Amino acid sequence: MAQNLEDRNTATVVSETAILSLVMILSLVGNLLVSFAVYRNPRLRCPSNYYIISLAVSDILQALCTMPLSVAFLATGGWPFGTSLCYFSAIVKYCLAKISIYTMVLMAINRYYKVVKPAKYQTIFKKRFIVITASLVWVIFTTYAIIAAFVIGSDAKDDQCFAVCLIQYSQSAIPILPLLMYLPYFPIIFCYWKIYRAVKVHNANVSWQSSNVEDVKVSKTLFATVVGFVSLWMPANCIYLYFVLSPAIPRELALFATMLIFSTSCVNPFIYGFMNRAFKNEFKKYLVMKKTHSIGAESSPKRDVFFVNSKTVQS
Repeated sequence: MAQNLEDRNTATVVSETAILSLVMILSLVGNLLVSFAVYRNPRLRCPSNYYIISLAVSDILQALCTMPLSVAFLATGGWPFGTSLCYFSAIVKYCLAKISIYTMVLMAINRYYKVVKPAKYQTIFKKRFIVITASLVWVIFTTYAIIAAFVIGSDAKDDQCFAVCLIQYSQSAIPILPLLMYLPYFPIIFCYWKIYRAVKVHNANVSWQSSNVEDVKVSKTLFATVVGFVSLWMPANCIYLYFVLSPAIPRELALFATMLIFSTSCVNPFIYGFMNRAFKNEFKKYLVMKKTHSIGAESSPKRDVFFVNSKTVQS
């Protein structure tokens, strides 16, 4: 197995670059579709969906700011962008990952109050509160990523195995890494466990089921996004911890961890499209509209159109 990127054969270079490029494109297009769906559909523009938009924006930025650099890293066999961009890439990748997971924490708490404590939901989760909490996550973890790179960490270096730039932590910081990685999972598990219990208790109550059917569906969709996210992040975190404790890690395993992490940015649109009817309908409308416009442009004859005094004259 090739430990250095330069030692790979052509087939390996092409396949690895192509796979990561596909993940990047799916992440960008999928999350742009999510943003477009919320913009077009008034039903999807409810304040609680601001967390979904925040998550989509973080995934779009991941696809635009860090994935292209890793694609180039894999394609060229080295980091061609210099030290400054390496620091930038490491910080952005780290802060966007934290923003994603803690936005999911907010989504879980939101669903918890909506389903388990509905009387308090309207009091707490007003539009202003949702905007402020979503914004605070961005501010806090952008600041935290910068501190992690320049204060807690000792350096940022391009890593041949992971095909990304990584923050190099000092030995004193290593014991707290597992806590930082796994801390956000606890409130998420707690909230969705309570939601599951509440739904199970009220299963026999027809009036409760009918009045909360939409909230339960939304909670199931968001829980699926959490399951998708965690199922990709958990093994990636384990691989990274193994790397920190034992740097002699197979390059293929490290690259697999990078693919898992970047794949978290492209799974959500598929889950929304599969489980949420409103998102599914908006996706279909957009894709059908694009196809119709494309066919119409090819089949319709060309006509010259002139606008004269607000009247249309065709030649």
